[in-house]
Amino acid sequence: MTKRILAMAALALSAALGACGEDTRTITDVVTKTDTVIRIRTDTVVIGDTATLFDQIERLANPLVSEVTVDKREHGHYNTSVPSEDVAQFRDDVARFVTNVAGRDPAYANAVAAALTPDMLVVRLDKVGGGPFGANVGWLTYVLDPANGYGGRKLMGDDVVDKGLAVIFGNALGNNNNVSPGLTTDNVDANDKAHSATFPYVAAPN
Repeated sequence: MTKRILAMAALALSAALGACGEDTRTITDVVTKTDTVIRIRTDTVVIGDTATLFDQIERLANPLVSEVTVDKREHGHYNTSVPSEDVAQFRDDVARFVTNVAGRDPAYANAVAAALTPDMLVVRLDKVGGGPFGANVGWLTYVLDPANGYGGRKLMGDDVVDKGLAVIFGNALGNNNNVSPGLTTDNVDANDKAHSATFPYVAAPN
């Protein structure tokens, strides 16, 4: 029944949008009820008279946030949500993890939660060393190095997992209280195969 409802909704939406004959993009929510309420976010892209629907089933977002710091029961919700909901829906999860699991004080936990659940991607165009390969470009650099950090994310050489762990369990933000040095790295410093210098950049599988 759930699949039938979704299929009917998708067809109706495709017909309505396809009839307009203009390139458009529409995001809609379809809510279904089985044993629990499940929300599926559908991104509809219309090019000319053709409508294509994409169901969002996972959202990696900031590293470590969805997989580690968000409560397990909220993973489905997180994967089908949008960044504009992160502050209201998931920032408390992150703060709770930093307090209860990492054992840090509430003030520090709230600061970390604010850094890991921004309501926008921060890119400081006024900082030197910008551009895709600049020395000051990288995840959380605007937090870890406020005076110079450009923000954004490098395609290569940006160990985001270690950065996140260093913030949560270490003293990357200058807090030396109750740090756990053994948890500040995943001990994976490089990929087992070199990434490509051309799109899509990902290394070929073994």
